Amino acid sequence: MRRVVTWLSVSVFAALAVAVWSAWTAHLNEHNRLLANALEAERQRSFVDMVHHVEQIQALLGKGLATGSERQNMRYMADVHRHAAAAVTALSSLPLPTEVSSTTGKFLQQVGDFSYSLLRDEAAGRPMTEAERAEMARLREASTALREQLGTMLTHYNRGGFRWHQPAQLSLRTLFRLPERNLLHPAAAEGAAMAALLDGGWAQLATSVEQMPTFIYNGPFSDHVSEMPPALTGPPVTREEAGQRLAAILPDSSAYRVVDVVESGGNLPAYSFRLAPANSRGQAYTATVSLTQRGGHLLEVLNGRALGRPALDLERARAIGQEYLARVGYADMVPTFAQIQDGVAFVAYAYRQGDVIIYPDQAKVKVALDNGEVLGLDARQFLTHHRHRSLPRPRLTAEEARGRLNPQLEVSRVQLALIPDLAGTGEVLTYEFQGRMGEDIFLVYVNAETGAEEQILQLIETDGGTFTL
Repeated sequence: MRRVVTWLSVSVFAALAVAVWSAWTAHLNEHNRLLANALEAERQRSFVDMVHHVEQIQALLGKGLATGSERQNMRYMADVHRHAAAAVTALSSLPLPTEVSSTTGKFLQQVGDFSYSLLRDEAAGRPMTEAERAEMARLREASTALREQLGTMLTHYNRGGFRWHQPAQLSLRTLFRLPERNLLHPAAAEGAAMAALLDGGWAQLATSVEQMPTFIYNGPFSDHVSEMPPALTGPPVTREEAGQRLAAILPDSSAYRVVDVVESGGNLPAYSFRLAPANSRGQAYTATVSLTQRGGHLLEVLNGRALGRPALDLERARAIGQEYLARVGYADMVPTFAQIQDGVAFVAYAYRQGDVIIYPDQAKVKVALDNGEVLGLDARQFLTHHRHRSLPRPRLTAEEARGRLNPQLEVSRVQLALIPDLAGTGEVLTYEFQGRMGEDIFLVYVNAETGAEEQILQLIETDGGTFTL
């Protein structure tokens, strides 16, 4: 009798345990589903936004070729610059293969830089040359190909059956890691076919972008400059040695695990570590960290997590980015220009050597305004140009250089600055004067050797930050 009671007690306890475990797993699965759906919605919006901005770029470049008015073309180029920046932002939030994000992002950055250079020249009274018009035509042709490729992918994407992220399902099968027949749910066969199709689309996209023509234009960010041998190198670093440096780069290295490592070429060959949350399974990654194969310098960080409600201001974001740069090996960097977009602060930093701002040595940092996490870093320009320079002594004093300015400019700040020349192949030591004329703020760069006026930029201050025109 006692044995019967014992078995009955064990059965009741087991039944209660199974019921509690089932209720608990159901709650967790529902929570995971809601989180995955929220992240999926964010990814879908970013992808659709990227397609929209590329479509606008292609159309605006066509209008720029068609117009005979410099004033109208300035308007179109300003819009191209804006859409290119927005497309880069949308692209950076997608968990894409490194070869896709780097090549496509580089192309979109070139589009923005090219349009900005035209805008700057026409604002200074220098009309577009025939060579620049030919470059715009080739640029429009390349953006048309990119738009068509993305459009095809979007069509397949909208047919359903594909998700960027699948909700994690807790069950006996996953608990004991039993093999799944189908990983995609609910339409496994259709979803797998769609995922394969999209993967092929991304691969084709990367190939098509790599085959786009090289764009040479009047500015310091063109291919013929960015592909120059880097100034900052170092001893060769193995993949294992680079991986050991991740702990010093990530804010919380224990929160991530490496799911893949790929190697990239170019003027700065690098190891790109694809990272996923430590508590996740599978090969889906949400962040990428790239370190150079020579010296192990941090080249790029991309983190595409969903954002919460902003809680920080731009000043705090500037300080966070500066502290992060110093921690990962880029000391003596000072913030220059910044803007806020979609809950993220984009801040540019330049190196300070003594009392001179070295504008060619720049790094860009992306800071989340919900919790201050660094979501992105681009140190390519810094690593390409940075070196200790033997700077010449200015032949002119600040007061002598100031005498070359328009007397109506009310100067509020002056500092020494090394800037790229207009061809993007040399550097010029200047005095940077910030001043106001009426309601407008300008940055005027006067050659510290000759007193010549090298560049004039208009400083635009908005609620979203500061940028130049």
